[in-house]
Amino acid sequence: MSHPRYFVPHAATPAEPVRPDASALVNVVDTFRLEVRYLGEQEWIIGLDAVGQLLAVPGRDRAQLPASAQAQLAHHEVTSGRSPRRIAAHELFFFTVELVEHPEEAEGANDPVYLYGNLIGPWPGEELKRVPGQLTVSRGAVLAGLVHGAADAFIYAPDAEIKTLQRSYHGLLPGDRPEVIAEGRGLVLAYPAVPEELQTRSAANDRLVADILYAVLTQLQENAREHSGPELLRLMELPVPSRIQAIADLETRGYEVNGDVAILRKPRGGLVGKLAGLLSAEKVKVPQEATAAEFVELARRALGVLPGWPNDAESALRALIRPGNSAPVRTGIVPSLPLTSTPVVQKSIPPRPPPAPARPNDWMKDFLDAHTPPGGTKKAKISRSRPNIPALPPKKSNQPPEWLADFGSAPAAPAAPTASAPKKAPPREKKAKAPEPEPQQKPDWMKDFDS
Repeated sequence: MSHPRYFVPHAATPAEPVRPDASALVNVVDTFRLEVRYLGEQEWIIGLDAVGQLLAVPGRDRAQLPASAQAQLAHHEVTSGRSPRRIAAHELFFFTVELVEHPEEAEGANDPVYLYGNLIGPWPGEELKRVPGQLTVSRGAVLAGLVHGAADAFIYAPDAEIKTLQRSYHGLLPGDRPEVIAEGRGLVLAYPAVPEELQTRSAANDRLVADILYAVLTQLQENAREHSGPELLRLMELPVPSRIQAIADLETRGYEVNGDVAILRKPRGGLVGKLAGLLSAEKVKVPQEATAAEFVELARRALGVLPGWPNDAESALRALIRPGNSAPVRTGIVPSLPLTSTPVVQKSIPPRPPPAPARPNDWMKDFLDAHTPPGGTKKAKISRSRPNIPALPPKKSNQPPEWLADFGSAPAAPAAPTASAPKKAPPREKKAKAPEPEPQQKPDWMKDFDS
C-alpha cells in the first residue's frame, strides 16, 4: 500500500484489508463525485459502520444501503438543494481523525499540526487497506480544509433533543508536495470521527470540529500577540466550544463566576498563593459559547490575514475541486452507454460476518512520546474525539468483611417451624369410558379402486 508523503504509518500495526459493503453502512457522512481521467465520473457515498470504521461505496449501490442510510441521503440532498461536489484526482485517500496534537513549542504562525487516525486507500484501487498512523499538515491547511468543506457538510434531520442543525464536516488536506497535488495525487479527505458510542441517530461531528478550530485559532492568536502579528488575530475575541467547561476551568483556577464575570478569590497565604494572585487577573470575562458554523466563519477571517496564505499546495488543491451544480473539473473520456439497457436483477444481500472489534488507540502514544522533548516543560494541546471516561468503582461484595471473623460466628437462627404435610385428597372415581365409535366404512365409489 502506497502512502502520501506526509503520512507516517504505525510500525507495529499491520495494515488490514478493506472490503466495502453497502449493507454494513450505518451513518452517511459525505457524498461526492470523483473524476478520474480516462475513467469518467463516479459518485461515492462515505459512511461509518457499526463500529465506527469508515466505508466508501459507489453510488450505484445506493439501493443496497439500509433504509436509515437512504433516508439520511434523501434528507441531505433535499435540504442542501445541490448536487455533490466534484473532485478531480488520480489518487484519493480517506482519513478518520481521532486525535489532534497542537504543539506548544512552535516558532511560526503556520506551524505543523499532527493528526492521528486511520488511513484508507488509495482510491480508485482494487486492494484497499486500512492502516493507523500520523498525518502532518499545517495550521492553515486544517483551517482551510474545514472552511472550504463546510459548504458541502452533510446535513442530518433535526433531533428532538438538539434544536440546532447537525452536520458532519470534512476537510480536503494536502498529503504531498504541491507539484504532486497538481497532478491529482496525494489528496487526503479527512473526517473528524465521532466514537461509535456517541453516535445516537447520526454521525454529526459539530462539537469535535469546534474543538479543533478553537485550538488552532487560539494558537494563532497567541503567536500573533507574542510576535506582533496581524491585528485581526491579536484583537479577535474568541468564543469557546463549551461555556460550561470554560466556567469549570475558571473555578479550578480559583475564580468565582457570577454571570458573565469571573472574579479571583482572595489568594491564600504563603509564597505559592501570592504568586498565583500575581500571575492571574483579578477579574476576567467569561467567554461566550459558539457553534461549529460560527467557528468556521472565524477561521475564514483568520485565513484572510494569515501570513503567506494561500501557499502553493493550497492553491493546487483548490483547483481540483468544483462545487455541486457546476461544470466538471476536467473533461475525461466517458464510456458510451448502450441505447437499450437490459433490466438489472438486484442480487440478494448475503449475511455478513459480525464486525471486528474497535482498534485500541494505544499506538498514538508512540507518536506523542516522540514529540515530547526530554526535559520539556510545555505540553501539547490535544483535541480528542473520545472523551476520557473514569473507571467505574468496583462493586461491593455481599459477603461480610474479614474482620468480623475475629468475633466468632454468629449464633444460628432458630429453625422455622416446618409446616405439616398437606393431606392427600381422596382418589377420584374413574369415569366410565365412552364406547369407541365403530370404524367408518368406505363409500361404495372407493371400493372400485381396491381391485
